Amino acid sequence: MDDIILLPASVLLSPAFKQALAKRFVEDCMTRMGGFIFQDSRIQNFKDDGGRILNEKRVAIYIHDDVVEEAYGYELSFSWTTDIRVFADRMPERNSPGSHLLRLQLWDAAYKIDDRPIIVG
Repeated sequence: MDDIILLPASVLLSPAFKQALAKRFVEDCMTRMGGFIFQDSRIQNFKDDGGRILNEKRVAIYIHDDVVEEAYGYELSFSWTTDIRVFADRMPERNSPGSHLLRLQLWDAAYKIDDRPIIVG
């Protein structure tokens, strides 16, 4: 199993990445729970198959059973997944907060595992 190498944090937190992700959510008709299932199943299955998710410094992200819930701050309605869809039609004005980095890393990884990476630019 190949490693997944994530985009740099500066890209993941950028308005351009958030907009590209929002466009993908709209394209995929991603719902709150559907997003959780999509993200969690890909991340966990990849880990269970021996895959590693590496950050830009090639350090492995610790993947545990509740990593998606942790990435959402245990706010289990996962409302962020549908809330950012508004950015599919307009560029966000600022970067995402650093507290969202793990969440964005997991989205980057999940779509790369699905062989449909988010393309910025």
